[in-house]
Amino acid sequence: MLLGGMAVSSVAWPFAVHAQQVERMRHVIEIKIDRLVSAEMSRQKIPGMAVAVVKNGEVVLAKGYGFANLEHQVPVTTHSIFNSGSVGKQFTAAAIMHIEEHGKLRLDDHIARYLPRTKARWGSITVRHLLTHTSGIPEYEDEIDMRRDYSEQQLTELVGLLRRRSAPGRKFEYNNSGYVLLGVIIRATTGEFHADYIRENIFKPLGMKTARVASDADIVQNRVDGYRMSKGRILKQEWVSSTFKKTADGCFHLSLDDLLAWERGVRTRALLKPESWSQIFTPVILKSGKAHPYGFAWEIGQKSGQTVHSHDGSFQGFEAILMRYIEEELTIIALANLAEVDLEQVTQQIVEFIRQEQ
Repeated sequence: MLLGGMAVSSVAWPFAVHAQQVERMRHVIEIKIDRLVSAEMSRQKIPGMAVAVVKNGEVVLAKGYGFANLEHQVPVTTHSIFNSGSVGKQFTAAAIMHIEEHGKLRLDDHIARYLPRTKARWGSITVRHLLTHTSGIPEYEDEIDMRRDYSEQQLTELVGLLRRRSAPGRKFEYNNSGYVLLGVIIRATTGEFHADYIRENIFKPLGMKTARVASDADIVQNRVDGYRMSKGRILKQEWVSSTFKKTADGCFHLSLDDLLAWERGVRTRALLKPESWSQIFTPVILKSGKAHPYGFAWEIGQKSGQTVHSHDGSFQGFEAILMRYIEEELTIIALANLAEVDLEQVTQQIVEFIRQEQ
């Protein structure tokens, strides 16, 4: 076949057509998402957002919207550093599995084996119970002064002395307490602060170049400010002590680029053995024999007949969500710098846009 006097192989045409279709899909989806995000930011009064869409392993969209800082009108980009909230529990869970693979702990060991000696009595609570929110330990944030500094041992004792809500393994009750203790266990088994271990064994190998433990004191390039609503006004986030900027229940600073690197690692089953990933995505079985749709820091659900692996997070004026539609090979990531916004509604609408274009 001749084109402009040059011979062109007919074999190349299907690929060219496919490339054109992909580019058209990207363009149409970007226009729709731009409109949706703009409307939601206006409706929910969100200062800034970062959104990514990954389809069949390809990044269809990765884009920042609005402002990272309202006072200086700094725009959000894919490099802007948000707070992970409880999405960060996924890194803690991955670190525990990494440690387990190296023979330094077992998931069904009693946690008393690893935790510092305090007045607390841990009974039959295991590492697995902490990972799956089935330990019976209640939410520590309801019982603590978030403006006070605590040592790791003090915080461990405080959590351990909370009145149990149920026997280990009997009931799923989401809380941050278990993941705080998992951070203590990481130090006990490796000799390293949990964030250092995660940086070296999770962030660096995956190319999460700007992911780090949260800190008010450090100079963090492209840091986003968190906000909250009060009586219709946007205010800055409320202050908490440095203790709660470095616990293992989700206190990480990261960008959209970092979460895309994490998504790629999860999708390709990097770093960990297949059996470890299998455990991460297996719903917990309660003592009653009933399964609860939560693995290790991942919700394991169904939406419109599709398997969905997801988690969201909220902390200090930030919201985050990561949703993976397994059969459709589709991932949606959204970050926002306003407390208590509805990001799931945004992600659901984006999913519908993608389905319309397939």
